[in-house]
Amino acid sequence: MGRLLVLLLAAAGLGCGDGSPARTWTPAECLADPTCPVPLVSAHRGNCGAGEPENTLAAYLSCEARGVPMVEIDPRQTADGFFVIMHDDTVDRTTDGEARFPGRTEVARLTLAEFQSLVMDDPRCGDDPDADPDRCRPATLEAALARTALLFDVDFKAGDAVALGNLVLAAGAASRVLVFDSNVQTLRDYRTVVPDGIVMPRAYVDFEFQTLVGPDNADLALRWIHGEASLVAQEAAILAPANVRLYVNGWDASDGPDLFLAAAAAGGPDGAETQRQRAWASLEAMIAAGARCFGTDYGDQYSAYLYPAGFGN
Repeated sequence: MGRLLVLLLAAAGLGCGDGSPARTWTPAECLADPTCPVPLVSAHRGNCGAGEPENTLAAYLSCEARGVPMVEIDPRQTADGFFVIMHDDTVDRTTDGEARFPGRTEVARLTLAEFQSLVMDDPRCGDDPDADPDRCRPATLEAALARTALLFDVDFKAGDAVALGNLVLAAGAASRVLVFDSNVQTLRDYRTVVPDGIVMPRAYVDFEFQTLVGPDNADLALRWIHGEASLVAQEAAILAPANVRLYVNGWDASDGPDLFLAAAAAGGPDGAETQRQRAWASLEAMIAAGARCFGTDYGDQYSAYLYPAGFGN
């Protein structure tokens, strides 16, 4: 953990060493409270270094076991209205869907039963996928919410946002869910049934950030906006007076942490340790500039660096 984060935590009463009680933040508290000094890590599609298939329960459970506070997921609705998790609008990239349902691989054209019959494209799943369904079957949103205590960064792909809200309420998971969509009406629809729901729109340029934190969007009670990793200081300066925090992806900038971690994994000429140090310097710079949540394909490594003694300690 770098010096910058130590100073942030000390300023908030964490690890001060002066004998006063130190506050320990939970991930859910940090998701909701703009004063939380602890940056959040969101594992993109459940990528946490465990080699599990993306967007499966096995991936999410591996993240939880490795101390990652949040996973990014991609919910869609099936033909019969159930929310399942699949990044693409079709299932053929990650499952055996084309073989099972030739010419009909769109999630929206499959029933829940058909979706749950799919087998993930993983060599460990070929002989008996039901021996390890967490790994070998694609996940439903209901199961993901029930099986873990993680925060969920819901990248809303398709479906009825009101139905999503009803599912989140029924699961008792409203405080653990961040709903992300570029369409603010989707976020409003979700909040009609989850009035305290935490939502996050997308912005690219200053005017969009200014509009989103303006009076026309006060009803959204925004705590997060997804921005550009290459413009962190500029974006955070707009958001800070409104007590809204900035979420960025670690792979978006040309010098983003994910690119250095990818280089470390590839074994480039500069050596893995040098690349990792560059990654953490990049991450520290983004935190110093005002970013407070990071989408990443290296959720385990970010979390080990930021939370060496566990989240909030």
